[in-house]
Amino acid sequence: MTDNAGVTPGAHGTCSCGGAAGAATSGAARRSAGRRWLWIVAGLAAVGIWHLPPRMYPDPGDTDARAALQGGLLTAASALIAVAGALVALDETRAANTETRRANEAADERERQAYANTHVRELYTRAIDQLGSDSDTIRLGGIYALERIVADSPADRRAVVEVLAAFVRTLSTDPRRAPAPAAPAAPSARPGRRGPSRPPAVDIRAAVGVLARLPHPADLTGADLTGLTGLTSHADLPGAPSLAHLTLTNATLADARLAGVDFTGGSLDDADLARADLRRANLTDAELVDADLTGARLADATLAGALLFRATLTGAQLGRADLTGAQLGGADLTNAVLDEAILADAVLSGANLTNARLDGADLTAATGLAQKQVDSARGDRRTHLPAGLARPASWDTAEGPAGQ
Repeated sequence: MTDNAGVTPGAHGTCSCGGAAGAATSGAARRSAGRRWLWIVAGLAAVGIWHLPPRMYPDPGDTDARAALQGGLLTAASALIAVAGALVALDETRAANTETRRANEAADERERQAYANTHVRELYTRAIDQLGSDSDTIRLGGIYALERIVADSPADRRAVVEVLAAFVRTLSTDPRRAPAPAAPAAPSARPGRRGPSRPPAVDIRAAVGVLARLPHPADLTGADLTGLTGLTSHADLPGAPSLAHLTLTNATLADARLAGVDFTGGSLDDADLARADLRRANLTDAELVDADLTGARLADATLAGALLFRATLTGAQLGRADLTGAQLGGADLTNAVLDEAILADAVLSGANLTNARLDGADLTAATGLAQKQVDSARGDRRTHLPAGLARPASWDTAEGPAGQ
């Protein structure tokens, strides 16, 4: 079966015809050389038989001696030629057996490759059929069968990734498969906080988990992964899950539980990450332009060099986060908590810091920060500001939080 990328799973066999042809050529050359030496030996023997006796017995009366010597030489030459011929025949037989064995091995290898390719194609076709089933269990079987194909045939990785990515994009946004509405938040919940979101269907979670484990770019643009959780490693494909190679532009990951996940250099522009749990996540150099991180939990996360232009970080928890060199121009950090966060060399031009908490935060060498922004934020005596900006009087009397 050929997928939409023009890749035929399993069609990656190699041919050993060149090796067999080379061996045949070498054997023919060896046989030719053997016959040539046999003729040389015969020629030398003939020369010796007819020319040596007259030289040794030149007297005309030595006829009997010459005849006896010629007879002995003829017997010895015959024996020598017979031995040489036997050796040549033995070598040719051994060479022929070697060529036959190599040809058989090449045929067996081609048969094994043909069987493996056929087996992979059959598994792939069956897995694709399973993805279209109405049964969750059967779809799960198809997803994990595709992962097994990658383990058995790494050359088919791209085809498998593209199929699973299309599966996630299509089914996660299918209104007929939308999860039931989540229960409303408890009356005691903080204002503006929603109730827990329903996670994606089990097959969507499984497909994303497989994509996270496969080190190949996957396009999940626009996918709805609200409440995503449960990304795990796999016995045959070990390693912590990484979403760094997934394109999640305009994707929905609201309420996702992704603590500690690797998003290094990830594409998350316009993504909805509201209330997502991203504690200890690695978002180094991630692209989060216009992303919605309202209420996101980013404590101890690494966002060094991340692009957060115009991102919404209202009420986000960024305690101890590393935002070194992050681009926060035009970002909304209203009510965000940045206690002990590192913002050295961060760009804060036009960022909204209204009521943002900066207790113990390091804004050394941050650029684009105006006095008006500082005055609208909250801090304490431990907060480090760039040179030229005055610390509000209220900060000197503020006490750091007891905990977070």
